[in-house]
Order: sequence, then C-alpha cells, then structure tokens
Amino acid sequence: MSGAAVDAAGSVVVGYDGSSGAKLALRWAVEEAAVRTAPLRLTYIYQSGDLDGYVARHGRILTHELDLVQSSAHRLVVKGAAEVARISKGGVKTTATIEDGNPVESLLRAASTAALIVLGSRHLGVAGSMLLGSTSAAVAARSTCPVVVMRGPAGDPAEGAPVVAGVDPDGGTGEVLDFAFDYAHRHRAPLVPVMCWHVDPWAQTTWGPQRPAPARADVALSDALSDRSDRYPNVQLHPTVRRAHPVHGLVDESTAGRLLVIGSHGRHALAGALLGSVSQGVLHHATCPVAVVPINVDGP
Repeated sequence: MSGAAVDAAGSVVVGYDGSSGAKLALRWAVEEAAVRTAPLRLTYIYQSGDLDGYVARHGRILTHELDLVQSSAHRLVVKGAAEVARISKGGVKTTATIEDGNPVESLLRAASTAALIVLGSRHLGVAGSMLLGSTSAAVAARSTCPVVVMRGPAGDPAEGAPVVAGVDPDGGTGEVLDFAFDYAHRHRAPLVPVMCWHVDPWAQTTWGPQRPAPARADVALSDALSDRSDRYPNVQLHPTVRRAHPVHGLVDESTAGRLLVIGSHGRHALAGALLGSVSQGVLHHATCPVAVVPINVDGP
C-alpha cells in the first residue's frame, strides 16, 4: 500500500471511501477487471487541506487529527482490498493506494493511463435524484478514459438485462458504440442501441398522439451500426428509434439495464467543466450504472 501515485496503465481504477455507492462501485469494478483480465487499483483520496479551517479556528497544528485521517484511510482501503480478494477469490491483481490531494485532479491523472475509472454516486436508484456528487460529475466530464458512475445496481444478467447505448442522430458517437459493443461482447449481453429522434412538436401542441420517427432515422441508426455489427457478430442487437427527448428516452430504455453508455465532449479543464445537457441529465436521472465515454478527446 502506498500514498504515492502508481502506474495504472491499463487498469480499472475505483474510487473508494466505504460509502454504499463506493461499495457498489467496487463490486462492479472487480467484475469488470476480472473479465478484462486487468489489474484493479483501489484508491482513497483525502485532502489534508480540508483541516486548514479547523486550524484557523482553534489555532493549533492538527498533527493528531491528520494521523487519525490517515490511519482511518489505511483501514478503509485494507478492508476494500480484502473485499476484492473475497469477491474475485484472489483472481484480480489489486493495488490499494491512499493519496492526499484533490480527488478530481488525482482521478484525472489516473485517467491518463487507466482503461476505466469506476465511481460511486451519492444517491442510488432514485429516479430524478439530483444528488450525483461533484467528484463523479467533474471526473466524468473531463476524463480522457471512460468513467462508470454507479447510479444504481446493474440489471440481472440472468434476466437478459441489456446494455443500452445512446446514438446521436447527428453522428459523432463512434466511441460510444465501440465501448458498448466491446462491453456487450465480453459480457455476452444483448445490446440496445437507442437513437432518440426529435420530439414531435405537432403532438405536443395539439395533444395528438406521437407520430413515429421518420424512416430516415432507422436508416441512420442502421448505418451507424453496420461496421460494428460485422465485427461483433455474436452480439445480439435490438436497435431502437424513439421519438423522445434523449434524456427521457435513454433513461426509460435503460431501466433495469446492465449498463447505459453515453458520450461526453468535454476535453479540457474549462470546456469539460460541465457535462453536455444530455449526458448531465442522464447521469442525474438514470437508475443503473452509466458509462460516460469521452468523444474526440484529442480534437481541437
């Protein structure tokens, strides 16, 4: 165990603080690391600077308090590592680290070499919850590797819980589909690529029934899937076009899903300060794990 950064190349990194959301993230990360045959890095990040206010108020150095924080963090990651060994039966190589620093910046540094980051959520499984958590939102917005946020438990594979992927009608979601197809292939899960077409304004203004999306939407979705369906012939596909707002359509389709995959265009500290409206809305309202995949992270 170390307080220094370690080489996380190709690893699954999970942020762990012992909360219920973090425990769910840990179990998910262990399964994913096992399927990928990848190492797992379990990390607890604290900020000793958070104690500065106490110093200002009480006028003394918090050596004892800092020792308590560090010893508590040590016990926490030891328990987390033991849980990894129990779940994986020793089959996942695990590194447990403790870091003093800004959690977002630490996780973003890890993202530069990690295969995947997995984070808990402050409030689980409640549709409409706005309690996502600033760390999860910021890391998902700015990460250069995919980030999975546990917005609720994954659907039961035995019941055919699908992977749901959001496909943009305007294109540009190749990375999302690459991740979704690969995940579905490795986990032998059905894949539901969902294209949400523009809401019908006529139905909204006249209380008429929603008309189906135009035929060109089906063609656009089919075109987006064609190359990948050839590369992953064993993935069971259920392409879906919905006349709905993307947030509502994707959240509805992913209820009891195994994973919901969406994209993020955030590339830089400033540009990625906030997720796009669709990604942000999905993260706030989903009730299953959500994978946020960076799109064109090397673009201008």
